[in-house]
Amino acid sequence: MTKKNINEYLKMKISDMSPRELIVFMYESSIMLMEESKETIKNGDLQGTHQRLNKARNIFLHLLGTLNVEEGGDIAAKLSGLYAFFMANTTKNPDELDEILPLVTEIKDSWENMELDTEGSEPSKTGGNFDGKFVSVEA
Repeated sequence: MTKKNINEYLKMKISDMSPRELIVFMYESSIMLMEESKETIKNGDLQGTHQRLNKARNIFLHLLGTLNVEEGGDIAAKLSGLYAFFMANTTKNPDELDEILPLVTEIKDSWENMELDTEGSEPSKTGGNFDGKFVSVEA
């Protein structure tokens, strides 16, 4: 399968996701990118590290930009602070990545385990329209 085919598959998969699945996917992608960055740092691949960390930061920036503070209240305000913290600490320092990875994983797990409302619908206004550009395979 070519990189173009993989990117097309990702776009199709993403377009079929519910808002909650989309948010979980973004968290999973940021975790994967930060884990890969730790390896590229170890291997001295500065360009690969930079690309991955930028994609992870862009995911957090997107999550921050799609928060609905009016409806989300205190939780949205806390997430806003966490996203800013994640963006600031998504650096080429493996210790900083190790510090935020468990936090990102915990939030991802919370989204995965979130109870649906009584009518079985997904939480509303959660993820915006994510097009996959943050996690696409490099050409």
